[in-house]
Amino acid sequence: MLAKLFLSFTLFNLVFSSTPLDLRFVCDSYRECIDEKSQLDKMCGEEKKVDQKCVNWMKTDFETIQKYENIIKLESSQCIDSTLKESNQTHITSRDKNHFCAAYLFNRTSTDGDCSIRIARLANRCDALRRCCEPAVRCEQTAVYSENGRTLSGLREEVDIKMAECAHHEEELKPRAVPAAAAAAAAAAVANNNNKKQKKIRIIKSPPFSLCLKYLQCQKDAHTMRTNCSKLSNPHSIDALDSEDVFDSTWTECREPLLEDFTMMNKRRDEAFAYLDKCVPVANVTREFLITDRVCRASALKERKPRKGENCHLEVARKRNECGLLRDCCVQADVCERSALYAVISDEYLLRRTQLRETLDTCMSREINEENLLQ
Repeated sequence: MLAKLFLSFTLFNLVFSSTPLDLRFVCDSYRECIDEKSQLDKMCGEEKKVDQKCVNWMKTDFETIQKYENIIKLESSQCIDSTLKESNQTHITSRDKNHFCAAYLFNRTSTDGDCSIRIARLANRCDALRRCCEPAVRCEQTAVYSENGRTLSGLREEVDIKMAECAHHEEELKPRAVPAAAAAAAAAAVANNNNKKQKKIRIIKSPPFSLCLKYLQCQKDAHTMRTNCSKLSNPHSIDALDSEDVFDSTWTECREPLLEDFTMMNKRRDEAFAYLDKCVPVANVTREFLITDRVCRASALKERKPRKGENCHLEVARKRNECGLLRDCCVQADVCERSALYAVISDEYLLRRTQLRETLDTCMSREINEENLLQ
């Protein structure tokens, strides 16, 4: 019986792999696979431990991302349909490719295993069908580098950082677990002295200048971490302009004319750091109003070790929080960062960064569109 089933299955594959596959059917199967994977990602994502307070707080952000994801999906789908309609090719003519695609078209992935295994199997099938649906790659690249695609990319990066900061904040608010003996002793102490005052946050009334030096270094480290995280998240971001990609001609053509502007942008960032290094040690704080809404906490003295295997966005959020605590302990830094000269340098850096990002995104989108026209 098993032999007959195996023979039937083999004959079925041979018939379909030898018959030219309809491109529209292949592309429709690819889009169905993407929808199935999206539903599985959502289902498995709901099983993960996510702080619901953060999700509720950022509900509007997630709804906006969903809106742009639907727009990108529609743009890509319409592009595939129009390309198939205009193309003279209606079937996959290559016998080898036909055989390869048939194996993924008619063999469904197993639903056994945990979420990560099921997602990996489905992703493998979708990637294969994407290669079989010839217009898919070009259309998806066009959608990603369109105005809506660039907006979506920025929203996702912003939400990742905000979620990491929110999760870190909620984690700090949670009560720490204590041993049973210690808990019993604490309860007894409270019972014996109901009037005992709640322990206050330790405050440093006269912060040492060493905390200013730690703040300056923290700012530099945070900038480096954010840059590396940006490169890791998007290898074709403006922070990655110093990296070559010989396998992507579009990136190479857009990157080279921008290297000089990229160098000038980083030079302004370095000038801003250098200005603070010189200004903070000599800043005159006696003429400034005292900042009463900032408190230097003793926790700023704590050395924080990096956590292995942590998401880079969460690492950046933790570092920014650490820098914020240190800044509260350095009035000199506040004085220097509010100076006119620092404002000029930092504003020029931000302006150059914005212009560079827009130029790069426009170039990437234009090059991809031109490639599509040639093909």
